[in-house]
Amino acid sequence: MITATGRHIDPEDPVWMLNQYRAAEVHGAGAIMRMARLADTARLRSDLSRHLRDEAVHAWLWTRAIEDFGGEVVEVAQPYQARLSAHFGIPRTLTDMLALTLVSEQRGLSEYELHVGQEDLPQAVRRPLRAIIRDEAWHVSYIQEALLERAREDRRVHDIIERAQEADVRAVAELEAEAATA
Repeated sequence: MITATGRHIDPEDPVWMLNQYRAAEVHGAGAIMRMARLADTARLRSDLSRHLRDEAVHAWLWTRAIEDFGGEVVEVAQPYQARLSAHFGIPRTLTDMLALTLVSEQRGLSEYELHVGQEDLPQAVRRPLRAIIRDEAWHVSYIQEALLERAREDRRVHDIIERAQEADVRAVAELEAEAATA
């Protein structure tokens, strides 16, 4: 990745990963805003509002961490969520969007938990990770509950979640291949 100032950022540079994390939060906020307009229960509207707040705070925490490293915030051309959506296809229903968000949140939580476990992790990264992990766990929980509620009335929900999980596997494989050749 080349920044606007011409700095090359490779996947071994912590700033590269922090920009990936930040891009995921920004992209996630956009998806949450779209879902909020489609929410069909008061509980879901409330949860999505809280989730939107969390995504904005997380993007800011990653921005600060990037700056603490003396790094530059850059646009990530193809963040994980864009790849996830490309492999899933255009989400046509609120259930599609919830399933995509569920697998995205699960992926983020898993990555963050792996990252925070590194022994030599700088505090500028460990601090935001700890705060964000708590929020991500709640995101996974409320979305799972919303999808379980929907599954009581629509058997296709499980198939939609499975399709989103398959899209996740493909999106991650793309990102890993890209990082390996960078």
